[in-house]
Amino acid sequence: MTNSKKFTKKELRSLNLRWIWNSQIGWNYERMQGLGYLTTMLPVIDKLYGDRPELKQKALRTHSVFFNTQPAMGDIIVGMNVAIEEQTAESGTGLDVAASIKTALMGPFAGIGDTIFGMIAGAVFGSIAATMALEGNALGIMIWEVWMVVVLFARMKMFDMGYEQGVKLVTSLSGTMNALTEAASVLGLTVVGGMIALNVKFPLATLKMSLGVDPETGEEMFNEFNLQKYADSIMPALFPALFAALCYWMLGKKWMNSNKLILVVVLFAIVLAFFGVLA
Repeated sequence: MTNSKKFTKKELRSLNLRWIWNSQIGWNYERMQGLGYLTTMLPVIDKLYGDRPELKQKALRTHSVFFNTQPAMGDIIVGMNVAIEEQTAESGTGLDVAASIKTALMGPFAGIGDTIFGMIAGAVFGSIAATMALEGNALGIMIWEVWMVVVLFARMKMFDMGYEQGVKLVTSLSGTMNALTEAASVLGLTVVGGMIALNVKFPLATLKMSLGVDPETGEEMFNEFNLQKYADSIMPALFPALFAALCYWMLGKKWMNSNKLILVVVLFAIVLAFFGVLA
């Protein structure tokens, strides 16, 4: 499992800086930070799999898939990824582990990073800097710039931490790599499943069937059938899960891409709403 192609400290720092620079470059709605992640990992792919076309092709596919997290927290994931692939380059098994870890960690890390680096730090240091600047104090802008420098050095440390933990992950659990891959895959699927249940909305309407006119009051009577209630009784978030699976299946077809899928989803929602299926 060991690999002779070790990365030097200079190479590791270069990879760290590549992610800091590329994390938001090439951002798009289809794969978000996927292109930036792939660009960051190109030196790793060339060094570890450059003489093995099949593994190189697999690595390029692995690192170009959807990825999105808070950029600073992404340094930890990149560091772990580099370490895992470095230690398992001979067999190439680290690619599957790295892909599963990326999927499992990007969501939770995004929440942590957005809270720390976005909401808390942005509100505290930003408000102090803005208040001092409005009062004519030039130190206001310096406070924000100092914070940015602190974040830069913190990101370097987080990359180092991720790399060290990635090495320990592989070396200490070398005998249970298959179990680790399966566990990470299950965790990743759990995270994705939770995101679908929370974020994909498929509100079913209540259907009404006319029973005729009430002879006493003269008003029309209806029998209501709550589709959402019955769907939830079968399985909560059943239709969001089925709809997400359908979209995933369509994206795997050559004739479908993300832009076409957005239009299909919009038209599908309009048609279902028109016929009263959606609330």
